[in-house]
Amino acid sequence: MPARHTRIRVSRFSALSQIALLNAMGGFLAALCFFLMLPVCATIVPEGEEELQRPLPSLILAQPSPDEGPIPEGMLPVSSITISGASGGYEGADGVYYQNLSGLPVDYESLLENIPSLGQPSDGAQVLILHTHTSEAYSDGASYYDPDASTYDQDDRNNVVAVGDTLAAALERLGISVIHDTTHCDTPSFNQAYNKSRTVAEQVLAENPSVQIIIDLHRDSMISAQGVKYRPLLTIDGVSTAQLMLVVGSPKNGLEHPNWQKNLALAARLYQILEQNTPGLMRPIHISANRYNQHLLPGAMLVEVGTCANTQAQADAAVELLATGLAQLLQETSS
Repeated sequence: MPARHTRIRVSRFSALSQIALLNAMGGFLAALCFFLMLPVCATIVPEGEEELQRPLPSLILAQPSPDEGPIPEGMLPVSSITISGASGGYEGADGVYYQNLSGLPVDYESLLENIPSLGQPSDGAQVLILHTHTSEAYSDGASYYDPDASTYDQDDRNNVVAVGDTLAAALERLGISVIHDTTHCDTPSFNQAYNKSRTVAEQVLAENPSVQIIIDLHRDSMISAQGVKYRPLLTIDGVSTAQLMLVVGSPKNGLEHPNWQKNLALAARLYQILEQNTPGLMRPIHISANRYNQHLLPGAMLVEVGTCANTQAQADAAVELLATGLAQLLQETSS
């Protein structure tokens, strides 16, 4: 849409009108400053494309001030926030909220009326957990961070693989058989990680046709233009817990994905289950122009567990809740 320009005549303004105009301009500048301070989301690298940075739509930030504690010289602040779909002005229906950056139309009202079946369960694993960005790591929980320190770690005790272990163990306790593939897909090429994780997933599916759900487990990154890192979390029964975000791919960027709305419908139902079980756990579903290998199964999902400012313990607490929701989803859709 072309920019709209408004011509304002000022030659005969009364003093009161001039004051009103100044107030309006002040409000606009304040809103502009707030917009510029909003955090940006972590890069998710599409298949075979250059690394892209996507802006995060406007957020509702609960207490968006730095966490308590002095900030040493050279360090930057961390702020704990809660992102609310219900009060954030996001699109949605039936208690499920979305940030649709795909540019494709979605009928939110009908999604939950068309949840696909995952098929009759058979002998073997039902869930595959993998990590396209395997080395994504978490923080120590401090109220500040070193801007020169890496947020990636090849040691699987300190990255999303460890959180994947927690999710796998929680699912197994619920009677769900899991394959947790720990292949490092973001090496040697970070920008080719989705190509590598697709190969991994295809091989596992060929050997294990019983798999109904693929969880590509990530952690997000949210950093403002001023360098403030945000950790999205809430407290559940006294336990500090990272918020979760489901990312759903689409064919917008040209990769074949004809049944992408099946993935979206299943993600919407999982979101609904998790929010009903634990209100506030979920950030709005992100609908992307990229595919993220979700064409492989209707039950393929990308899950962001907190950000690089969350701790691993907060991420572990979140995936314990995720496991319960996945178990309920499998029970509902396996027929």
